[in-house]
Amino acid sequence: MHLIRLIISSVLLTFCSIVALPSHAGGTISNATLPATKPGTVKLFVNRIGSGKAMDVRNDTDVPVEVVLRLTHMVNVTGVGKGVVRKTVPARTRMRVATLRKRQPGYPLMYQHSFSYSLIYSPEPGKKGSVGGYAYALPWKGGPFSISQGAGGDYSHTSPKGRYAVDIAMPQGTPIVAARAGTVLKAHDGQHGRMPNPAGNYVRILHDDGTHSAYLHLKRGSVKVKSGQQVKVGSLLGQSGNTGRSTGPHLHFVVQKAYGDSMLSIPFRFSQPVSTLPNFASNN
Repeated sequence: MHLIRLIISSVLLTFCSIVALPSHAGGTISNATLPATKPGTVKLFVNRIGSGKAMDVRNDTDVPVEVVLRLTHMVNVTGVGKGVVRKTVPARTRMRVATLRKRQPGYPLMYQHSFSYSLIYSPEPGKKGSVGGYAYALPWKGGPFSISQGAGGDYSHTSPKGRYAVDIAMPQGTPIVAARAGTVLKAHDGQHGRMPNPAGNYVRILHDDGTHSAYLHLKRGSVKVKSGQQVKVGSLLGQSGNTGRSTGPHLHFVVQKAYGDSMLSIPFRFSQPVSTLPNFASNN
């Protein structure tokens, strides 16, 4: 099984930090009990529970995550063994991952902690954590190329809008093609450098199920389609470039769905087996 584990680190150093949330019994808490929150995030909550602390992880992504909680400089702390906790938190779930207790009542509970998590999914249907739905063709011609930043990459793939995006490093001028049939919603072709749009030159396509695919950082003057145009899989959209917020020539590809007034990144899979693509987690 080729599971993709994409590491996002969020280091939190604190002494006995408390988040003012109601404490819950251990284990999984259903989404029905959770207040509304912006999707696409994973957060650690630390609550007071008696004289100790309860640590919960809330996973608002569409895939499971493996969380790693590390505690150091522990004073008067029990309940976490040697200080490393690993748990898998299902999609759209809040779960208790650790409960800290005092070794000796009457003395303070002190520690520092760091928290990181990995998105866990496979682009192959039928496998644990699989991303189903449409299988996208590769949105470029040529290669092979490497994934320079995978889903959840900590450089720029951290927001709900771009959580599951991938950056594919490639020379400028590489043909960029439609990974799925649809209607061109927007096409921008006039930007030369980094400003004003961080996406640079781009094409956005609407698909028949209401989802969008977007192709960013295209070369100025290369875009071959316009709004309202119908495209097929493999239709030429333009050429790869280095426009917008880009540190080198690459294609930023993302699948999204509407969420209020914004767009929400969603997991997707390519049509060719994942074993023939670079490891998304390697970021190279």
